[in-house]
Amino acid sequence: MRPIRSILYIPANNEDWVLEAPEKYDADAFIFDLEDSVPPSEKEHAREVVADAYEQWDTDKTITVRLNAPDTGLFEADLDAVVHDRLDAVIVPKLPRTEYITRTDHVLSYLEARRGIDSPTEIIALPETPRGFYNAHELCQASDRVAAIVGGTSRGADVERALGWEWTEEGTEKLHMLSKVLLDGKAAGVEQFFGGAWTNVEDVDGLRTEAERLRSLGYTGYQVIHPSHVEPINEIFTPDEDDVAFWQRVMEAMETAELEESRGAVRFEGEMIDIAHIKRGEDILERARAFGMID
Repeated sequence: MRPIRSILYIPANNEDWVLEAPEKYDADAFIFDLEDSVPPSEKEHAREVVADAYEQWDTDKTITVRLNAPDTGLFEADLDAVVHDRLDAVIVPKLPRTEYITRTDHVLSYLEARRGIDSPTEIIALPETPRGFYNAHELCQASDRVAAIVGGTSRGADVERALGWEWTEEGTEKLHMLSKVLLDGKAAGVEQFFGGAWTNVEDVDGLRTEAERLRSLGYTGYQVIHPSHVEPINEIFTPDEDDVAFWQRVMEAMETAELEESRGAVRFEGEMIDIAHIKRGEDILERARAFGMID
């Protein structure tokens, strides 16, 4: 999956929103939601809207669909309706066990084979349950399709209810869960981590504070439920221009030191830089290239 900073939810039963979103908004990715934002009476209609939209979109944005949980009786019908060569990933919510990931993998494999889809559909894991967070490492290892995992931070939503915390803007109650998800996912080889969403549409300062906190922990992107939140989230999760310029200079200095002086460490602008720093710099510059900051 391409690097994602902002991933915007769109209720899949709203046909006009679904069709216009990828061209209208600057989010890196879109979640066309079949789950919580769609009432039971509209589930079938929402599937049809997404299935029809594939042929009408003209976009290279990342397209994902949030399914109903595997134990709802809606899961297989969701997958049957939305698996398409234009679909990049499915989001599987309320995950208590690895069996839900492997079940998703098996159904995807079957549908892809039947429909001649060569590029595997990826999975974004959305644990949302105490057992799911406890098993985060196993969830991420359960299938090679798992490309991202979500540490949900929304006020009053599934994670708050499941874990029983009292939500605060300071976020201390969420810190252990967020850190565990990050560590477990990294240990399993996952590289993309999403927080969010921020439910107070008018409080952009609060959104920025939380997103910056997640970025400092190592999160790479943020779920968004309102288009006005896309711009600040993209800004926060884009590498800082000064950092990019610094690491470009570091790479040049290290290349010179290695080639001309056979040295693996140098003093550069007051700091000692060695091979470990170079790997960090490579990660930052790779992300900068992904977002068109450098060639």
